[in-house]
Amino acid sequence: MLRLLLVSLFSLTTIACSSNVTPISYYQLDGGDFAANKLGKEARANLIVSNPKLIGHLANRGIAVEVTPLQIQSANSHLWSSVPSELLLQASVVSLDNSLQDIRVIPLQLESAINADLPTYRVDYYLNKFQATETGEGIIAGVVTVFKLEHTIANIVYSQGFTQQIELEADGYPALVQALNTAWLKTNQAVANEIKVLIDKG
Repeated sequence: MLRLLLVSLFSLTTIACSSNVTPISYYQLDGGDFAANKLGKEARANLIVSNPKLIGHLANRGIAVEVTPLQIQSANSHLWSSVPSELLLQASVVSLDNSLQDIRVIPLQLESAINADLPTYRVDYYLNKFQATETGEGIIAGVVTVFKLEHTIANIVYSQGFTQQIELEADGYPALVQALNTAWLKTNQAVANEIKVLIDKG
């Protein structure tokens, strides 16, 4: 599986050097559909979702493939449809909103839409893996931190490292993107479960 990804990566790079007509494939993540009346729903807390932060090369639009534990290459002709942080944020907001039925989930850019009378939390993601592994899996790993916001103070109420690995079901980039999408949804489901506990505690 990984071999095919690497062969595809190298061959496309070679073709790109000799031709200007190499087609580019664009990919996105799918977090599902927003529930109706999202911001108008009854809520007992606000949850602000920050743009996930990705280290170095992972923030690029070229989909990353791990060649060895010390080497990663990015595809030239298989790209994310937008910068990964935007795609991850969109999928995360939808996934968390659907999992947390009585929580108002809002991206950081719409922070002014919070209900100031409700307790407010913020979730930050820091990703150091968002790629294909050399063993043929899609992997997302990093640290998630949840803050409780009180006036101008942000207190950490939860911080935990995480790793989600999903085996590719087929060869090629579409299967890799599907695996990464599944890994991200599983990550957000686990975070939603933790946030429910935190909000119940108050």
